[in-house]
Amino acid sequence: MEEAHQLYGYSMLYKHLGVYPESGRFRRFAPFWAKKLHDDTAEFQASLGSVNQQLKKYPELGGATFLDCPRRLVKKMCPENDPRFKKLWKAWRNCERCLLNYGQTLCLSQQVLNLPNQDMFNTDILEKFKPPLCKPVFENNRFVPTGELASFYQGESERTDTCALKATPRKDFLTMQFLKYSRWIECTVLVWFRRRVKRPKRSASGDATDIRLETLVGVMDVISCLVASVLPAVTILILAVVLSMKARIAIIGISGVLFALLVKVMAGNPSRAEIFGATAGFYAVAVVFVSSTREICTCV
Repeated sequence: MEEAHQLYGYSMLYKHLGVYPESGRFRRFAPFWAKKLHDDTAEFQASLGSVNQQLKKYPELGGATFLDCPRRLVKKMCPENDPRFKKLWKAWRNCERCLLNYGQTLCLSQQVLNLPNQDMFNTDILEKFKPPLCKPVFENNRFVPTGELASFYQGESERTDTCALKATPRKDFLTMQFLKYSRWIECTVLVWFRRRVKRPKRSASGDATDIRLETLVGVMDVISCLVASVLPAVTILILAVVLSMKARIAIIGISGVLFALLVKVMAGNPSRAEIFGATAGFYAVAVVFVSSTREICTCV
């Protein structure tokens, strides 16, 4: 067992994060980015004051501030290779460097802070990596790879100043609920199924199910197509059997509400207008069918 423990190390963890970057969690350090922005601002302001002080010594430049003096004119009237203007050019270059540093920090911090929070259904995925799969990721209330408190890498991502490298694409409500409860499905439904279906023993990596999101979405698309076909057919079949007009109206109303809810749940992210349009089409088909068969109805 000790040999296997040493053999695996943390390679399985990082291979998994490489394939599924949305499952990893990393620190943002947002307070430190904010502090660095203020520090870079102060450094730029100081360098700007220095270059303005140097420019005031040369009234022939026609300006007393950094913004007043284009670099082309300064180079022409105060050659950079002239020792007399060494302090001027040193202050000038330092001001430009500080401005560039501030801009880089500003853009980089914006990118870091806009990284997505880790999805709720991925918050406990790091806890799966433990012997015999690999060395324990959490030990003695610490996150072993970095030595930090384990609490930074557990619980809700937005409360711990952490992020994921990639967000799980927002799909339809049904798919997102499946992802949310996938861990429960894995640990209960699939475990029960595997116990009923005898299978040869697998490697030490266990029976973890690996399904790509695209595959899951494809399955949900097929289910949606079936539901979209079956519900209108079942509704028409019931309307053909029921002859009472009042009962038909009630059936159409209930079926229409069910259809609208299914559109919201299964049809990706439909807008309100799309839901209204689809539901109106459903009602139109049902009403046309009832109108064409009303001569055989018994009104009560």
